[in-house]
Amino acid sequence: MLKFFKRKPKRRDFLVLEIGLERITCALFKQEGGTLQLSGVGRKKFFSQEEVFDATLEALDALAAIVPDFPRRGVLGVSGGSLETTTTIARYDRPKPKHPITQKETEEALNKVVESLEVPGKKIFFSTIANARIDSVKVTNPLGLKGEKVELSCFAALKETSEIALFDRLVAEIDLTVEKIVPTSFSVAKLLEQKNLKNALIYRAGVTKSEFTVLVDGHVAEIFPVDLGTEEPELLPFAWQAALKGLEKGNAPAIVWLFADNDEVALEPLKENLLAFAWNSRLGFGLTPKIEIAEPIHNFSASDIGVYALSQGEVENEAA
Repeated sequence: MLKFFKRKPKRRDFLVLEIGLERITCALFKQEGGTLQLSGVGRKKFFSQEEVFDATLEALDALAAIVPDFPRRGVLGVSGGSLETTTTIARYDRPKPKHPITQKETEEALNKVVESLEVPGKKIFFSTIANARIDSVKVTNPLGLKGEKVELSCFAALKETSEIALFDRLVAEIDLTVEKIVPTSFSVAKLLEQKNLKNALIYRAGVTKSEFTVLVDGHVAEIFPVDLGTEEPELLPFAWQAALKGLEKGNAPAIVWLFADNDEVALEPLKENLLAFAWNSRLGFGLTPKIEIAEPIHNFSASDIGVYALSQGEVENEAA
């Protein structure tokens, strides 16, 4: 009798290296079939960009003490520092409107936008199509759709060339193949799509630094890092005012979603600070947003949500 055996799912391990606002986290994930397992974590605090290189090596050493052998491929998530983001609308008329929009078409449009962006001293490390309009109808994913008049919302993230050079030196030192560099807050925003947040402010809080991600109509409009943290509560309102000052009244956040950069950050006092803020008189939005503190996700603490979000992005790429 012939016996048929199911093929054992291929295991694919990967490393998530996350340079946060004040902490480096290195996490090893094992992926087998549809199952994702965290095998080990190494962490190290840092206090300035000059310390990032050595702190990353120390975090990797801490991981190696738990898991001696780990893969040489992974994803790099970054926050803070000189991070700057921009959104550009690419508008064009399609010569063949009855043909479906292809990935090649959107990539060509995105590349033209990226090539036209010039910020002295900075370099683009991440770009994507955030959303689109086809014949005035808004869609999340334009691929496969038909139409004549197209507007693509092209989101790009930049950092100073010195920081990009540091990343290059770092991955060369540890012999890591980085498959992509992503703003961690962008991955967190993607993770929150299941919450159907339309207009929101994602607030990553550190002790001395913060990062604000502005969502408009469910998509990332801007990521805004500042050198102010929970240790200066009296100054923090100026930080989130600066992050939101360019918003139209109709795009005011209905919710502020808080998560900690590391386990030294106390979020409850920050929540009280946000609740006490005079949103209408100070920003003229006409509403007071709900303030929500992130809950642990699948045994990941609120301060490790960035790492979890990056791992989920890697799994989605594998499935695509």
